[in-house]
Amino acid sequence: MTVFRTRVTRVRPLSRDFLRVSLAAPELTELALPAGDGSGPVLDAYLKLLLPHPEHEGPVLPDLEAEDWHRAWFAASARERGGWMRTYTLRAARPWTSPEGTPGVEIDVDFVLHGHGDQQGPGAAWAAAARVGDELSLLGPTREDVLWGTWDPGRAERYLLGGDETAVPAACSVLEALPHGAPAAVLLEVPAGNARELAASLPEAAARPEVRVRWLERAPEQVRGRALLSALREELGLVPRDAEEDAAGIAAQRAEPGELVWGRAERGEDPAGLSVWLAAEAAVVRAARRVCVNEAGIDRRRISFMGYWKAGQAES
Repeated sequence: MTVFRTRVTRVRPLSRDFLRVSLAAPELTELALPAGDGSGPVLDAYLKLLLPHPEHEGPVLPDLEAEDWHRAWFAASARERGGWMRTYTLRAARPWTSPEGTPGVEIDVDFVLHGHGDQQGPGAAWAAAARVGDELSLLGPTREDVLWGTWDPGRAERYLLGGDETAVPAACSVLEALPHGAPAAVLLEVPAGNARELAASLPEAAARPEVRVRWLERAPEQVRGRALLSALREELGLVPRDAEEDAAGIAAQRAEPGELVWGRAERGEDPAGLSVWLAAEAAVVRAARRVCVNEAGIDRRRISFMGYWKAGQAES
């Protein structure tokens, strides 16, 4: 793992609440493959963005050689350490050349712009103000390591991907890597008012006849994850549940601070059956996994899952 220093090369709105920021640097060629050479889909790979505090000048550069740097980082305030560390998935990576002609890599990171002003988290606030040329540092694995992520589908007869708005970029990248001809259902719960524009940014793989993408728009008054659970049951041929029951089920799965909600499917030789990938708010992921395992009887070894964030908790 090392600190990469990058610059913003593009800022592109995807929809009302989604913004894509492209970051590039020659040193990103040292990022773990395939991101380090931009040779293919990055699946659900994630990086740690080092987002600067408004009072901090320049990029945030923690000393990874310092003894117990990780503990010291989190013991300090955001002002003292210069900013925040937040986890974001990659949407894409591709070869890039600097204005001086130096080869490098350009990556895309998609941000969900929750709230406005002081209601925004540090990631959304930084992205909303980002301009071409701005510096941003990030933590990531080097070529001696592998990209961080959970998706390792092996072989399967069909695929089921499910997630909330934070999972959209990873789901799109995973979709690009699925084998041609393999049936796939993609269920994405997003805030109302975003689906139509987001659909226009889907990868070409979404247009394959064997792929179905369902946008599940969530109204402000609706319980987060309810639409995803309902669509999962429909997709798996299960008996529907009412909204109150699902809301209680999601609330019961709330993750504790510091608790890791993460699991990688086991790669087997038997291609029969379904391979599942779930990513969303931690309690929603747990509830969705229970639908798959307890209600649908899917072998838990066939499920990759990750709680990208926890409601009411700052994550890094």
